[in-house]
Formats: sequence, structure tokens, C-alpha cells
Amino acid sequence: MNGKAAIGIIVVLVIVAATLGYAYMAESGQASSLRTSNSSLNQKVQSLSQEVTGLMSNYSTLESSYSTLQGEVSKLNSSISQLNLDLQDNMTNVVLDQAFAHWDYIAIENSTLLAPQYTTNATLKWIGGPLSGTYTGLSSIESTWNRFFSLWSAVWFYTETPPEISGSGGTYTVNATVQWVLTSFATPQQVNTIVTNYTMYMSYYGGKPLITMEIWHIVGVGVLSYSTKEVEGLQIQALMNASFSHWNNIAIENTSLVMTQYLQNSTLQWIGGKLAGNYTNYSQIDTVWTKFFGLWNAVWFYSEAPPVVTVNTVNGSVVSGTVTADIQFIVQSSSNTSIFDYINVVYTISFGVVDGNIAIVHEIFDNVGSGPLSQVSSFA
Repeated sequence: MNGKAAIGIIVVLVIVAATLGYAYMAESGQASSLRTSNSSLNQKVQSLSQEVTGLMSNYSTLESSYSTLQGEVSKLNSSISQLNLDLQDNMTNVVLDQAFAHWDYIAIENSTLLAPQYTTNATLKWIGGPLSGTYTGLSSIESTWNRFFSLWSAVWFYTETPPEISGSGGTYTVNATVQWVLTSFATPQQVNTIVTNYTMYMSYYGGKPLITMEIWHIVGVGVLSYSTKEVEGLQIQALMNASFSHWNNIAIENTSLVMTQYLQNSTLQWIGGKLAGNYTNYSQIDTVWTKFFGLWNAVWFYSEAPPVVTVNTVNGSVVSGTVTADIQFIVQSSSNTSIFDYINVVYTISFGVVDGNIAIVHEIFDNVGSGPLSQVSSFA
């Protein structure tokens, strides 16, 4: 081998070695890069694995919370259902109370109390008797009741079985057999009975059930005869009841109820105390009772002996009467509620019977003694 050939071989070997070295370095760098990428990917996998674990834990927590919330929702739905049932029962009970109040207002022959129970466009259908007809509108209905009251000097009612109530959602129907016991102005010795199949349709307005339609269907009438003395006894009892109702309305300090018992031209004579004076019309009487109630935070009354009742009769019918009683009031001061006083009153109420209604014509509030409750004294 000559020198040139040897040199050529050496050059070739050097080139090959360089090429292989470069290739090795390239492969080594790529391997290092891959290892770095692999390590990074492993870290990401670990991170994602941790996130998945966290999400799984959160999912379990959320699933548990969802299950708990479902239980709470179920309880709330159950409570709402019970509240709806309670509300329905309450609305039904209010309707029943309204029905009995309606019959009671008829019994006490008070069209003023009856009127607010109707809607303005209500209908009253009267079947049987002299008032048969259909009456629409509050004015027409009120006029009909006043005509009915003008026929009877006293009215009572009762039901042998509880009324039946149907309906829901604020609209109800009341059905009942109601029997009425009545005394007539024309024949006071005679007691009459009227049996009615009574139907009232009520709807709630502003949270209160009002009558939209009423059916008074007379299905039976009868007569019970009483002696003049027995009729007078009933009317005396009616005057006594009116007196106790008056004193009770004073005790509950309800000016509106107190004033329903007076006529426009009634008079009140107040003897003794801060309110002494003569009050000669409805407005003045209203004012003095308002002043009296302003003085006292609470009022109680009692009577040791029954009131004494005298009556005036015309053709066997009571046209007026007087009730006298010793009434003791216990009062609690409005300015200092720890102070209690007593007021002894010789009470006289003169009643008149106007269109079958008992009303106060003249009243005497005679304060015969008062002072601290600790020094209370009886009537002389």
C-alpha cells in the first residue's frame, strides 16, 4: 500500500468516525429529550391522577349532599302538604263560624251586622212564605231582612245536626237544616216555628269568606201557643240579656258594639265622677264612652244580685221596659297599670222595642262610690 492510499483510508475512517460520533450525539440528545418529556408527562399524569382523585372525592361529597337535599326537599314537600291541609281545615272552620254568625245576626234581628257578610252583588233566594222571591244586590237583601224582622218581635234558631261544608280553594257551600222559633208582633201569645233548608255559597275575598248566594227554603211551619204570662217572661229575659250584653260590651271596651244598642236620639245621664253630665244624642254618647275607655286599660264587672226588670205591654206585647241593677266595675288605670280601682254604679237602662229590636232609649250611670281596689266597699 502506498502512502497516498493509506492517507485516503485514514481520511475515510476519520469521516466515518465523525459521522458516527455526530449520530451518537444526536441520538443521545434525542434520548435525553425523550426522557425529559417522559418525566414531564409522568408528572402531568400524577397531577391529573390527583385531580381525578379529588374530583371523585368531590363527586362523592356532592352525591351525599344531593341525597341529603333530596331528603330535605321531601320533608319540605310533606310539610307543605300538611300546611295545605291545615289551611284547608282552617278555611273550612272560618266558613262554619261565618255561617253560625250569620244565623245569630238573624236571630238578634240586626241587618247592620248581616250586611258586611255579603258581596255587593250577592243574591238571596227566598222560597216559601210572604217574602218569596229572588233579591240581588246588597240594598235589596238588606231591605228583605228588615221586612222579615218587622214581622217578628223575637227570633231564635237551632240546628239538630252540624252543617255540611263542601268545597276548596276559597269557594265553599254550606248546607244545613235550620229551625227558627219566633214570636210575632201581631200575636205575641203565639210562638211560631219555621224549618228551613239553608244553603249558603261563600267565596274568600281579602282573607274573609263572604256570601255570594243564599237560599232560604221554607220546608215546614208550625205554631206553639203560650200564655200571655209566658210570653212576657220571654220578653223580660230578652231585656235582661240586652242589659248584660251592654255591660259586657263596656267591659271589653268596644265602642262599636256598645253604640249598636242605642237609638240616634237616646240619652245618657252620667252622675258623679269625671264624666258627669247629660248626653243627649248618639254622637255625644259615643264620645263619652270613648273618654271612659281612654281612662282605663281594662274593665271588669259583676252584679251581686239579679237585675230588676219591669215592662210595659200593649195588647199583650212588651213595648218598653226598664232594667235596674247594682253593678260594680273593677278598672285598671291606663296611665299606671299597677293601679286598680272600683266603681259602684246604680245602673238604670230604659229600653224601647223598635221594629222588633230592643234598643236603649235612656240610660243612667249613677256613680255612688269609687276608690282604690284595696278599699273596695259594697253598695249601701
